[in-house]
This record gives sequence, structure tokens and C-alpha cells, in this order.
Amino acid sequence: MSTRKKISGNIFCFTALLLFVTACGDDFFDRPPLDQIVEDNFYQTEQDLAMATAPLYNSAWFDFNDKAKIEVGDARAGNMLTNDPGRMQFVLFSTHSSNERLNEMWRSLYLVITNANLQMNNIAEKASEDIPEMVRLHRIAEARFMRGTAYYYLASLWGDVPIITRTEHVLQNPNQRRNPREDVLNFAIRDLEFAAEHLVLSDADGRVTEWSAKGMLARLYLTRAHFNSNGGALVESDLQKAREHARDVIHSSGARLMDDYADLFMRRNNNNPESLFALQWVFGADEWGTHNSTQAYYAVEARLTGAGDGWGGGTSVSAWLIDLFGGPETEDQRRKATFMLDGDHYPELLQSQGGYTYEGEIAPIKKYVIGTAADNDGNVGFMETDINTYMLRLAEVYLTYAQAILGNNAQTSDSEALYYFNQVRTRAGLDPLSSITYIDIFEEKWKELAYEAQNWYELVRLFNWQPQKAVSIVESQNRNTSFTYTRAGGLEMEDPPSAISPNESDFRLQYPEAEVTVNPYFLDPPEPYEFD
Repeated sequence: MSTRKKISGNIFCFTALLLFVTACGDDFFDRPPLDQIVEDNFYQTEQDLAMATAPLYNSAWFDFNDKAKIEVGDARAGNMLTNDPGRMQFVLFSTHSSNERLNEMWRSLYLVITNANLQMNNIAEKASEDIPEMVRLHRIAEARFMRGTAYYYLASLWGDVPIITRTEHVLQNPNQRRNPREDVLNFAIRDLEFAAEHLVLSDADGRVTEWSAKGMLARLYLTRAHFNSNGGALVESDLQKAREHARDVIHSSGARLMDDYADLFMRRNNNNPESLFALQWVFGADEWGTHNSTQAYYAVEARLTGAGDGWGGGTSVSAWLIDLFGGPETEDQRRKATFMLDGDHYPELLQSQGGYTYEGEIAPIKKYVIGTAADNDGNVGFMETDINTYMLRLAEVYLTYAQAILGNNAQTSDSEALYYFNQVRTRAGLDPLSSITYIDIFEEKWKELAYEAQNWYELVRLFNWQPQKAVSIVESQNRNTSFTYTRAGGLEMEDPPSAISPNESDFRLQYPEAEVTVNPYFLDPPEPYEFD
């Protein structure tokens, strides 16, 4: 066993323990005194169990949310132009194993898994018998929801990865072998099925529920229907499961779409009726990793935040994304809430100055840019806001339902598929359609979720079903096309310097350098996972 790997494993375990003790204090999280957090005297009350799972809503996911999620989910999807060479690696399919964002994504997802394992095992083994079994199972289900979600991302991004259920096993045998992607996705589905059954408590706002789990299951079954198609028909049994779970959420959860799309991205609307799972960030907690840092990187200028950050002046959405929305004159109301164009006015930003009007030649990102402290009841600081990060919204479930109903058909006029598809579309100010195809749903979902770090996963799904169609979409994006837009001059594009055409390997990320160089077994053929 290499010393370096042993150290890495111990840091891995320690980080999970550190996450546990750094839950922060507000209405959602209530940190116990640090001298109380020892295994012999914690896990004694229902409140202890709620506090134990609290970091799974923010600090465990921090590196995922900080930069990596958008650079993987949107830059790699073709939505971005940037002068940041690290980000452009994702745009141009030139990422290498030492890329910081790639490593942060991997690290954060395994931190979620390690922390979830720690809490579910401690609750099962150490929780007081005075705590009702229903409560213990609910908190274990919370942790399994998070673990299953993390494994979904790992399966989608890397494919074959190690399935880890107990941290001590990693310490005893640091050189973990990979398991096949199919097993990883099946493991994730098992976790989420357990969560759907046992998330039964009436809980604090922002905590996951059975509807969170069923909505996520609809996403995962739709994914598996694509992954297991082997280039043929989508798997009907998985489409049926996706339909069942999506229909249950739609008809029984009480969730509803927000009336105004732009309102989704105001911090005052955290945990709104459309949100099914969102990371819960905290302002002013004095703990690094419990806050949302997104605004710092994408606000186009410093005066928008008033906090000494606002570094988004070198990052723009792509010309292809502008075109997908219908161009600068589009009627799609999601466009302005997603990215800015010259002349756009935002009354919610710089309110004391009568609002903010963007004047510039690029198309900077607007989502999760919420403004100054004065615009947000004081809750903005340097690299810090408390606006939730959406991980699953009802609008996605609507579109997943329509897609699962469409299935292998070329088009559908099914009344339920059309109704929920058009609910999303008409909210955006667009006319309803009377029949829909796969590409109609693909593009609607893309616009709905742009810069919510979901678009790349749509391409990965499609590639695993119809690879040439996915490649053709990427080729049509002209990813490195420079452009300018002004109200006076319109949209002017330069010819791209070179064509971007992906190959099969581009639809999976490279493994982090440290995993490959330290673990001599990592790139051995994956071993089937032994399910209980």
C-alpha cells in the first residue's frame, strides 16, 4: 500500500468528519457545540439526526457548485465562450486529467458519498433506541438520496467508477477497483427507491421529500432507458418507470410551476413550490463552503455585486445558445433571465440606482446573479450569497414525463405529454405545439435548464442512444465562434478558427490524474458489483 494513497484515504475520511462538524447555524442548520460531537454522546435525539445530515445540503457539494458544475454541465455542453483557458478545455474537448474543475467535480461527488455513508452507518449503528424507527429510516433515506444522486453524476460523467459504501473499507484497502457504469446507475436507483419509500416525515423547508426522490428517479430511469438501449430502441421498462414516477410527482406532490420564470432566480423565492431538490446555502456562517459563490464568477462587472468580486466580464454564452433561444429578438422570456444582451434592463439589480442596464458586446450570464447586499436584505458578501442552487425542478419533471411518453415514437400528440410540455413552453411566452418530437423536447429542456448545469447530461443521454445525432448537434454548435452583439449593429459572428467534432471518448470525462497515477488497479477492467 503506497504511503501517498494511505494519506489520501485518511484525508478523505477526515474531510467527511470535518463536514459533519461544520454544519452552520440558522433556521435550516443548527450546529451543536463541537465538544458534543463524539460518537458516544451524539445521535441521541431526533434533532441530532437532523443536524447530522445537514451538511449534505451544502458543504459536501461546495466544490461541485463552486465552478465545476457549470464548466461541466454548460461549458462542455457548448453553451459558453470564455477567455479562461481551463474553462475552454471543456468547450473544446481538450480537458486533461489534471484539470482543476474535473478534479473538484470528482472530489466533491465522493465527499457527498463519504459523508452520506458516514451518517447512514452511524445512524444505523449508534442512534438511540428512543428515537422512533421511522425517524431513523427517514434520515438514512436523506443520506441515501444524496449518495444516489452523486452516483448518478459519476455514472453519467465517467461511467465506470468505484462504488463505496463504507469509509473504513477504503482505509483498509485504498486501491479501490472500478465498477461498471450499469452497476453504478443501478446502485443509484436502489438508493433513490429506498429514499422514495422512507422519506416520510414532515420536514423543514428545503429538505428532500419522497417527491424529490421520485422526481430524481424519473430522471435516472430515463437515463437508463438511453444507456441500455445499445443504439437500438429505448428500454420500454425503464420508460414505464420514468412515466410512473414523473406522473406521481405531477399529480400528487402539490408542486407547481412558478408563474414567472425569472422569479425562480430571486433569493426571496428560495424553496418555492417548483423546487424539488436544491442545495441550501447560508449567508454569514463564517464557515467556508456553506455559501453560494456562483455570482462571484459570472456577474459581468464588480458594481453588480458591490462585494469586490464580479469576474464574469470574460465569459459569455455561445452564439449557438443565443440562436437556440431564437436570437436577440426572441419572444422566449427565459432568454433574459438566463443571459444578458446589450440594452437589457434588470430592475432587481442596483435597485437604489433605478436598476441595471447592461451595455456591452458579449452575452454574460444572468442566472444566479442577484445583485448587491442592498438588493438582497444584506445577504451578499465577497464570493457569498444564499440563493439556492437548483438540482431538480418540477419543469424538468414535466419534460421528462413528456419524453418518457414519447418513448421510441417519432412524434406524439398524447394529451398529457402535450399538456405538460406546453405548460413549460407557454410560461416562457411561446405558442403551444400540437405534436412534439424528441428534438422538440430536447431543445425545450435545454432552454429551460441552460446554466443550471444539466445540458451536458442531455447530450450524454442522446449519445448513448443515437450517437451520430449527438455528434451532429455538437458539430452544429460551432463552439469556438466569436461574436459581438449591440442594439445598433445586431449580431455579428466570425468564422470559427477550426471545426469541433467530438469522438466517443469525448462523451466521458478523463479520470483525475491522482486516481490513475496512485492506484495501480484503477484502470483494470471494472469488476461487477456484488449487490445484496
